[in-house]
Amino acid sequence: MITRLTGRGFKGLREFDIQPSKINVLIGANGTGKTNFADLIDFFSLIARRGLVEAFGEYGGLEQVRTRTPRGAFTMRFRLELGEDKDRGIKRVSYGFELSRAASIQVKNEFLDAVVYERRPIRRDDKGMVRPIPNLEEITIGFERDGTTIKSWHDPQNTIDAQNIEALFLDESGEDELLLFSRYMRGARLISNYIASWRVYNIEPGAVRRSIVNDDQELRRNGENIVPYVARLLQKTDQSEQLLAALQEVVPYIDEIKPDRLLNLKTLRFTERDTRVDFQLPEMSDGTIRLLGLFAVLLQATPPPVIVIEEPENALHLYAIQRFLQRVRDTATRRRNPSQIFLTTHSPIVLDEALGLDSQHDVEGGIACFVTQRKGTKAIIPAPRAAMIGIAKNLGRPSDFQREGGFGDEPQPIAPELMDSEV
Repeated sequence: MITRLTGRGFKGLREFDIQPSKINVLIGANGTGKTNFADLIDFFSLIARRGLVEAFGEYGGLEQVRTRTPRGAFTMRFRLELGEDKDRGIKRVSYGFELSRAASIQVKNEFLDAVVYERRPIRRDDKGMVRPIPNLEEITIGFERDGTTIKSWHDPQNTIDAQNIEALFLDESGEDELLLFSRYMRGARLISNYIASWRVYNIEPGAVRRSIVNDDQELRRNGENIVPYVARLLQKTDQSEQLLAALQEVVPYIDEIKPDRLLNLKTLRFTERDTRVDFQLPEMSDGTIRLLGLFAVLLQATPPPVIVIEEPENALHLYAIQRFLQRVRDTATRRRNPSQIFLTTHSPIVLDEALGLDSQHDVEGGIACFVTQRKGTKAIIPAPRAAMIGIAKNLGRPSDFQREGGFGDEPQPIAPELMDSEV
């Protein structure tokens, strides 16, 4: 999981340095950067899947992404640290890059220092018995570059040296792409795949109802491909049963979910338990559609390693929020392939359920709260220690501290010193 994330110059996130936990709640007034943080996670995933140039293009270009002030644009730089995730091949990762302040995309510097796991093939002795050797082999990899110059290179799985890497990389991409996500460091593919699988979700029922998208591999951010995505999951007995059971906890009248067609379009059919009446997906409530998509993500056999869910409270009843957050805790603490989860919210109910004593007991030491802000030099800060101690001592509910201003998340004008700060 992400153990530390430092950034500067991404949209409204002027500068930040956070150390996330298993479950993380982001609160803050409107327009202070919660969606920008979700965009940042999606941006990293896009870079890993499609490259730096296409990722910027998806978000409108460099000038639309880079933080701007009256004095000019901020320098963009990021540092990412990952902790151990043996199931996905990660032991530790320290990675970062900085872009130049030019008007075009130019990588000023980039570095990697990491240890990854490679699975060894199963070996048997002469009698056919499995040899008692470690299943995972640790591989140390790393590099450092300044612009197009490779200053150091270490990849024991690859026989190409730094000089050859420099020549090959320059021929293919050069200053406008990142070396980590290129094809030249074999050991880095685990890291690249890990970041590429990060996902952000804000299920929009309207987009779901209008959609004719047939992609069934990954649920899209707004959920517009829920129909083919869920239809594929329903073919797997275990996931189908878990998905139906989770939905029935909140919408108990649903008896079954099946793929169906509505005129010439693919859809999902919901059958009512008592009346046996069928309903098509466009007829279902906004809350049911949102829960269907989010449960389908959380209940995968291998959910994404990092998941951001924007404003999960939208269209949900109190009980639905409670059941959803229980699934979040289950996903974050599962024994195999756990997910690190970020929730952006304006809801006192989500705050109480996510940060309350019961949650802290279920996810011991694994829940954090951050505040997005336009005041001060940092765009994201940890929730005030006094408020978190008060919650832990049961001096009040998290929402009580929020109402009394204990989190400092009230709307604030931008600080004058930021208008003149060095960019």
